[in-house]
Amino acid sequence: MQKYLLISNAYPTAEKLYANAFLHRRVKAYAERGLDITVVVITTRVLKDKYYDGVRIKYMDTHEIASHLHTHEYNTVMFHFVNPKMFYGIKTMPQDKRPRIVVWLHGFEAEAWHRRYYNFLGDIKQLDAQLERRDTVYQPQKVFLQDIMTSDEYDISFIYVSEAFKSLYVDPYTEIVPRRYAIIPNIVDERLFPYRKKTAADVKKICSIRPYVSKNYANDITAAVIEQLSRKKYFKELTFNLYGDGPLFDEVTAPLKRFNNVHLHKGFVAQSDISEIHKNHGVFLCPSRHDSQGVSIGEAMASGLVPVSNAIGGIPEFVPEGTGYLAERDHVDEMVQYFDALYQHPKTFLKMSKKAADFIRKKAGVKAVIDKEIEVITGD
Repeated sequence: MQKYLLISNAYPTAEKLYANAFLHRRVKAYAERGLDITVVVITTRVLKDKYYDGVRIKYMDTHEIASHLHTHEYNTVMFHFVNPKMFYGIKTMPQDKRPRIVVWLHGFEAEAWHRRYYNFLGDIKQLDAQLERRDTVYQPQKVFLQDIMTSDEYDISFIYVSEAFKSLYVDPYTEIVPRRYAIIPNIVDERLFPYRKKTAADVKKICSIRPYVSKNYANDITAAVIEQLSRKKYFKELTFNLYGDGPLFDEVTAPLKRFNNVHLHKGFVAQSDISEIHKNHGVFLCPSRHDSQGVSIGEAMASGLVPVSNAIGGIPEFVPEGTGYLAERDHVDEMVQYFDALYQHPKTFLKMSKKAADFIRKKAGVKAVIDKEIEVITGD
């Protein structure tokens, strides 16, 4: 039986439900297709194996991974958030013994740090820390990616989550287009986010589910949009529910506390609860300053919500015309205009809701994604 190894920097557990949860959905889907997957998380700590939802998770350091690769035979080794330490074991293997390799490129590990410069402008110490890491972390990572993208020593394929992520972020960073690559999005699981038909009244129910950990999540734009909408005659007809947590939550949401129809839910939302939140809303307000795909937007679309976001990064590939509205980056006025259009035309809202759900299932549903990934993983 063919065997496959997945190496990552993190994996969900009962204690850390959000640690690369998208990987768990993949592993479960692979297992349903009959693939024998071993999961390894790289660590410097001594940890016993853990189990999460039927998946066994092994914890190994750099040298333990190398030893494991030398003593176990795998058809393919898969990497998520790849770095030189994770890849070290492959380098130690004789070239004729190396398995097929698949590398997913997701975000920070494959783009220049200054793409998210706005996260550090408010704290000179954070900015200094990033500048210090430029030579010690970011440059070695860039050289590493250039090496594995050009070397003839590996049977290696790369997967980008969107065309825009590849062309706008990774290609300029690495200055290389690898010989073998595929564009395959992260999964938007329609089983977790079933479509529920909306009513015209649902356009008045707006939600946001976002981390409040950095400015690239643009929650300050969400607050600004609500502030501007408060000047509309129909504002009191609307209901807003904002979910999330992080060091910026209190600061960003403080100006909204004066509105009786804005409800603040401080805390991280369990995956199982998100669908229920979607069920009770019609519009997903989700501005962004940096996104390779926008999975949370896709999940909302799958549930039948109409997204209002920004035309940045990979988002436009997943929110085409007629499925949602995308304003220019940091453009509060335009986002308000788009919501106003939804409010004024409820029939259009209902059409967009159904179209959004249909589109995202075809684009990033379980079968669409897993079929393509298994083809790359198995080489068939």
